[in-house]
Amino acid sequence: MSVDLHHMRHFVAVAEELHFGRAAARLGMAQPPLSQSIKRLENGLGFALFERSRRKVQLTPAGRIFLDEARRTLAQAETAVRLGREAASDDLAQLTVTFVSAALYRILPAALRAYRATLPGVRVRLEESGTDAQLVRLRDGEIDLGFVHPPLKETSGLEVQTIQRDRLIAAVPISSDLAQRESLRLSDLADRDFVLFPPRIGPALYGRIISACRSSGFVPHVAQEARLMHTILSLVAAETGVSLVPDGARSMAVDGVAFVPVAGLPDDLVWELALVWRSRGVRRPLRLLINTVISVGEAA
Repeated sequence: MSVDLHHMRHFVAVAEELHFGRAAARLGMAQPPLSQSIKRLENGLGFALFERSRRKVQLTPAGRIFLDEARRTLAQAETAVRLGREAASDDLAQLTVTFVSAALYRILPAALRAYRATLPGVRVRLEESGTDAQLVRLRDGEIDLGFVHPPLKETSGLEVQTIQRDRLIAAVPISSDLAQRESLRLSDLADRDFVLFPPRIGPALYGRIISACRSSGFVPHVAQEARLMHTILSLVAAETGVSLVPDGARSMAVDGVAFVPVAGLPDDLVWELALVWRSRGVRRPLRLLINTVISVGEAA
């Protein structure tokens, strides 16, 4: 038999109160219709849910098992209703946002704070991901918005907005002789080990860094690779090597790291951050998030 959720809610109320009068009051109904509802449910199931006497009501062994499953069923039904409402409402939606680690320096946290103050009912699900993987998932409709590193290989069907362009600076161990310098040139790092992100994370920027080093007369020895900026800075602090990082990384303030400007870098040697989203079907919550991020980026 198919069990009506209406009857199931009645059953759970009686099972939790173990008193028909209190359960009826909790449900906002009279006691006789509640008793009839439970009786119809038991008849349909073909087994008793309660043992009744003048003094008490208690669950049968079958009733105890049925109670556990009834609670799960009602919870699932409530979840289905909530998710359906969120999908139908612009103000009760869920957005999936992916990001490269550089988005965490300043822009993403500040933008989320501002966005949640405007649309508190929208849930934003966050995932860290590389640029190329984000583009694939955007086209497959798995995510709504990505924070990526340009340049992008293929942007058909996508909108791209650059939100940050940071000059690169040197991150050196605080114990290094370079730490007290007001500035340095790239050639000053020629005999140092480097800590860099893997080429696959940002192939274009990685290539520009290697090219700039070659133009300064050396090929950097990459002693360690790390995906996350905090990890890169922690390795620098551990005296594993030096690195070239975006100026915004100063905000991370990792103990043991000094940041030194680098003079004479090529104009194109910048750490860019961009937003990317599908061109069609942009609903109000996503549009507002995009505009919030752009506004925060302009103010940064």
